[in-house]
Amino acid sequence: MFTPHRQTRHPAKRSITASRLITAPLLIAIGVSGCAVAPIQDESVILAPVSSAELSRARSLESQGKSGDAAKLYLSLASQAQPPAKAQLQIKAAQAYSASGRSAEAERTISAISRQSLTPGQQQLLLLTQAELALTADRPKDAIKSLERMRATSLPQDLKAKRLGMLASAQRLDNDAIAAAETLNALDGLQDDRKARLDNQVSLVSTLGLLSQSQLQTLARQGRGAMKGWAEVALLTQGSGADPGQLDSRYRQWKRSHSGHPALADLGRAYAETLSGGYAAGDRVTIMLPRSGRFAAAAKVVRDGIEAASRLDSGGNRPTLSFVDSTNAGRMRGLHASAAEKGASYAIGPLEKPAVDKLLATGSLPIPTLALNQATRDRRASNLYQFSLSPENEAAQAASKGAAMGAKRALILYPSGAWGDRLANAFRQQWRNLGGTIAGQATYNPAWSTYDKTLDKLFSGTDYDLTFFVATNAMARKIYPQVSKSAPHPAPVISTSHVYTGTVKPGDKVLEGLYFVDIPWILDTGSTGPLSRRAAKGAATSSPLARLYAMGIDAYRVAPRLTALASNPGAYYPGQTGGLAIDSLGHVTRQLKLGQFTAGGIRLVDPQSLSGQPR
Repeated sequence: MFTPHRQTRHPAKRSITASRLITAPLLIAIGVSGCAVAPIQDESVILAPVSSAELSRARSLESQGKSGDAAKLYLSLASQAQPPAKAQLQIKAAQAYSASGRSAEAERTISAISRQSLTPGQQQLLLLTQAELALTADRPKDAIKSLERMRATSLPQDLKAKRLGMLASAQRLDNDAIAAAETLNALDGLQDDRKARLDNQVSLVSTLGLLSQSQLQTLARQGRGAMKGWAEVALLTQGSGADPGQLDSRYRQWKRSHSGHPALADLGRAYAETLSGGYAAGDRVTIMLPRSGRFAAAAKVVRDGIEAASRLDSGGNRPTLSFVDSTNAGRMRGLHASAAEKGASYAIGPLEKPAVDKLLATGSLPIPTLALNQATRDRRASNLYQFSLSPENEAAQAASKGAAMGAKRALILYPSGAWGDRLANAFRQQWRNLGGTIAGQATYNPAWSTYDKTLDKLFSGTDYDLTFFVATNAMARKIYPQVSKSAPHPAPVISTSHVYTGTVKPGDKVLEGLYFVDIPWILDTGSTGPLSRRAAKGAATSSPLARLYAMGIDAYRVAPRLTALASNPGAYYPGQTGGLAIDSLGHVTRQLKLGQFTAGGIRLVDPQSLSGQPR
């Protein structure tokens, strides 16, 4: 449900860094000695010998979005400090580097910390910081290891909740939806606030929605404890389609016969509300999209999706939408400031990278803003969230799905040129993050008439169990049959959504067997909801830009939920463009689905069901 964060209109927000969210509770409340809790010093006591003026300057830099400069100042202060203040400043520096997107510097800073000088609370803080870094770097297994090393029984309640939320996020990224749901079930048992419980239960049911219907049916039959009931609720959400009234009615009927289950009485209504905008009465949204130039056609499709989602909202909570032209990236700061001054509750856009860069450079924005692209630099700006359907994200998702299949050694086949290089690099990085090995790689020229020599060299004498294939639909039709013929043994070939136009055509028959990642809105062909691709009408939903229509739907629905998604541990939204969450840099992360070309058309595939099986 994720009720939008209400706010006064519209003072500039003070940036709240990850280090402040994590550090204070740990140092105030945690102490670990064996398995016992022992009170230890507050951070202000630990840092008492350090210049208060310099500490204030570092915090001011962070609040201005200059976290990299703050990290350097913390390290300078650490070089003059003694334990335990030295380690505390180093940890704060690592967190500041992480907030600025400089993960390599953050990792080096953590490596330089003397473990022997850490207080018990700092040991837990360091593990939590390492887990957050791993999550930001798409290394879910490393995050899980750090979180599982923490002495959870000795943590205060709020840090237990944060740890469980991060663990669920890592398990989801590791393609283990059941483990993530079990962790969120444990989190439910810790929470006292009813609103927080309801939000968490919506995330739990949405997480189980990552499973196939057959997997959910098995869990509903064989699940232990509360998990059996959660699976039944997830099945209800699938069976009710997109009809909120039907879902709530069926859920209330289920609850009457499962009164002992921890699912709250209004969970059905809360889940149904995720299918609406979630705005409050009187909300205003400014949408900044280009009306001319090379991105104008894409912007039109995004706008169509936003307006379709808005039309579906009923009652007095449909926000006022104002569209402004963002063609000139140089005017972006002024456009955004004007929107805030005129009373906008939220902003959506811009679509162009240079314009997103302009907003990022401000360090802090007065209202929650969902940019529809990703900046060229990885850093954090308060109230700025970045939502992108980037090819690199798809390549990384292909790596994650391949790992979930059980593959360990991958080949990469990609076209020469900038586009192929970008996708190959993204796959390569994520594959190595997941512990995989690159067994070989080769580039090709799409204009070639035959690829025998390239493929023979790629496959010759190579031990591999997966091939990542970068191609468009036209390229794939030409090359994939030769890949299948040249491969010395059966192994899955996986690609990105670029191999699928969105409609199966006669020429796609040669692609049978090819796996690819794509968004739910494209792959869930059985969905009949009012915003499903089947129900949507118009050229936008059948054009090469159709996926941007789904992006518009998600942008409209996610905007009022940004603060809740970013601040609630383990928060997750079941979007049309994938399962959505927000990382520590404000990036909207997406979990895509896996499809496969078959003789009967496109089928959805659970990657874990393929692990250890011949393909």
